[in-house]
Amino acid sequence: MAARMIPSLGPAEHDAWSREDEIYYALSKLPDDFTVIHSYKMLEVVDGNAVEQKEADFVVFNRKLGILVIEAKAGKIRCEHGEWFYASGNSMRRHGGPYRQADSIKWKLYNRFEDVGLLDLRDRCKLSHAVWLPSFGAHELGFIDYSPEASREITLCKTDLKDPTAQITRIMKMRVGGWDTKLTDDEAGEILQKVLLPEFDIVPTNSIDYEYNDFVFARLLDSQARVLNFLQDQKTAVINGAAGTGKTLIAIERAKQAARTGKVLFLCFNSLLKDDVARRCKDVPEIDVYTIPGYACKVRNSIEPNYAALTEELMEHPESFPYDHIVIDEGQDFGLKAIEDAMVLETLRDIVESRDGSTMYLFYDKRQFVQGSTMPRFLMDADCKLTLYVNCRNTELIAKSSLSALNEASDPKLKTLSNLGGPPLLFADPDAKPQESFVDAQIAALKGAGVSDIVVITCKTIHGSKLSDCFTGNNDSKRWKGQKIPVHTVRKFKGMEAGAVILVDVDQTLWEQPTISYEPEPGTLFYTAASRAKHELRIVCDMDADACNQALVLMGEKTNKRPDKKLANVLGASLIR
Repeated sequence: MAARMIPSLGPAEHDAWSREDEIYYALSKLPDDFTVIHSYKMLEVVDGNAVEQKEADFVVFNRKLGILVIEAKAGKIRCEHGEWFYASGNSMRRHGGPYRQADSIKWKLYNRFEDVGLLDLRDRCKLSHAVWLPSFGAHELGFIDYSPEASREITLCKTDLKDPTAQITRIMKMRVGGWDTKLTDDEAGEILQKVLLPEFDIVPTNSIDYEYNDFVFARLLDSQARVLNFLQDQKTAVINGAAGTGKTLIAIERAKQAARTGKVLFLCFNSLLKDDVARRCKDVPEIDVYTIPGYACKVRNSIEPNYAALTEELMEHPESFPYDHIVIDEGQDFGLKAIEDAMVLETLRDIVESRDGSTMYLFYDKRQFVQGSTMPRFLMDADCKLTLYVNCRNTELIAKSSLSALNEASDPKLKTLSNLGGPPLLFADPDAKPQESFVDAQIAALKGAGVSDIVVITCKTIHGSKLSDCFTGNNDSKRWKGQKIPVHTVRKFKGMEAGAVILVDVDQTLWEQPTISYEPEPGTLFYTAASRAKHELRIVCDMDADACNQALVLMGEKTNKRPDKKLANVLGASLIR
């Protein structure tokens, strides 16, 4: 298993010449009981008003070994008469050189224990520092004229980029005064929450559980890393994963990797996801993000998408297709009849396969089949198929609730990272007023608990919702009663996520068999919507007792004298009356 890395999907922003990306991937080879933070920033108030930001290149934490601050310095640096210089000849006088810089951050972390109320843990968590010189080989370190504060014993080099585990462990085991690390799992969790993640200091205390959940999810999973590494050697591939398994994250990271060797076309289906992906790729100009309808309109310069005309253009003039790589997210949505009949995906694949170095990857969830009439042939015919099984978005109880709608809550292959958080809450009433009051009360409670990222999702259309009178704003930007709480349909919010989801207009029709094309399979809408929730899920059922029993029968359950309670149990929720 690999170390827990923050950020999870690759290094933080850094200067290309610093080789911090190489160090990041080297540190990711540490065992899974290590946590590594890249570009650790601390704010320091100076003279009561001036704020300075201090930064450590890397901070490594291990429950049994303590904390290690690492300063990285690439290039042929040198030290003369106790003063450090860059290869350019410029002095490092401002921070005193890499060893003093790492030592300084170490002591600021030492003081931070007291600032966050963990003074009792400080003497039981050893703090060390080291310097990594990735441009020097091991044989060269012996020729460095170390200044008094420096030492070969706390210096890593180019050789350690292969696997730094032995050297990191050795340095963290070195005696530092009378310090020893003796922490329980709970104490280690407190240090991670309060000392090593400074953003906790600026959120309400009762929101720490949610922030800690985000920390648990903010790591590059071993399974995700393997998929990313595997894809680099594949010309085409399809990747399936349940909601929350990180498909979009991996798709974006793969697009960024591919952008190093050419232009990338990133396609999805709904505009909300397109805007989110474009925002996350804005610093990579080689990536163009479109919805498939938007791309068809762009190529043909039309108002409405004409997929047959798009395919004709691509087939007749493949040389004018400007992209070297194609990444598609939410690929199950591309099963619309017009797209399938025009063979859009197959045409794009043919162009990719005709070019050396070009690639095409499609990510999908067979369970979120709510747009098309059939699964795209491309998914069925692909030679290379991969599957993700670890949910890195939802808490365990939310994941079980969403899957229960599909009778898959006990799938042994599906795993979740976090068992934190309470169960979803379910409220059932056939009248709009009690439903409205419940939503208002839950919004107030969630805000009071420190959750600001709240979304209301309707299982109907915006205008067909039982609570449509509570939706304000224009059609493209509905809000709950004028608050900063967006309202979306399931289809529009598919592919997105929120800290808390309030799911409204849940009724027995969600489990009825489809009667016309483009209607989703039973339970699919509930699964798709509920799985958008990261920390908290509220379910508002527009049902009386008879309707609850109808839903139970449609889900293969027996009727019950207390059908609302039984329905809550089946959906893994707690009933609120």
